[in-house]
Amino acid sequence: MQDKVSQFQSTLSSLLDERLPKPEAQSLKDEGFKISKPTRKTAVMIALYKKAVSGDLSAIREIDSILSDCKSEGYKGTVTIIDDIRLQNL
Repeated sequence: MQDKVSQFQSTLSSLLDERLPKPEAQSLKDEGFKISKPTRKTAVMIALYKKAVSGDLSAIREIDSILSDCKSEGYKGTVTIIDDIRLQNL
């Protein structure tokens, strides 16, 4: 079973590391995201971020979990999600 899990992780990692097609990358840039080497992983993270800023608690928890994992691996940066959508409704 562990071999299948390892194979799945390897395959998924390879898929996420693929470069994003130019039209998809341009779409993200048109939305205002500054990306230099867009991969499918970039697109997934942006989608997760969009869900989190819209108030999706499971997305917020997932981002928190990812950041916790990064900190445990030595990541020293910080990420702040600002709810600027709420401010636009004033």
